[in-house]
Amino acid sequence: MKTSIISLLALTLGSASAFAPSANLAARTSVMQRNMFSGAGEATPKEDDEGQIKEMERVAKAMGMSLEEYQLGMNARMRMEKEIADLRITSGDDLVKIERCGNSPPQHLVITITDEGKALGKVELEKKLIASLKEASDQSKKGREKAQGSMMQFIGDQMKSMGAQ
Repeated sequence: MKTSIISLLALTLGSASAFAPSANLAARTSVMQRNMFSGAGEATPKEDDEGQIKEMERVAKAMGMSLEEYQLGMNARMRMEKEIADLRITSGDDLVKIERCGNSPPQHLVITITDEGKALGKVELEKKLIASLKEASDQSKKGREKAQGSMMQFIGDQMKSMGAQ
């Protein structure tokens, strides 16, 4: 009994500090907001914004890229994100129909269940709904993979036109 109480007390005290913010984290600042290509608008700095150009050059250098390569990557990423968001996938049948975008989790999701679908009963409707959602999710994954392939093709074509490779 003593061992379990001591263990419980140690876990409680240890876990209380595990979620406390560290003093170092408050002082850290990050230039990147989301990931490697942090989505900075059109990726082309305005000609009169010298600070933005210098910041983009600094980030590109930190990643071992030229400014042009960095801008190309950002543009390619934005194109891919738009292609995935604009993707519309439908699955199901006349009783249960799913429409979703290519994002995971979806930002656009419409589930249509007809009265005939409701008449199937809870168990059969659940089966149809789960199967339709899984089919839509699988198609969405294929769409994202296709968009990523298109992005890589775009980058390759642009790099060739820039004189690289």
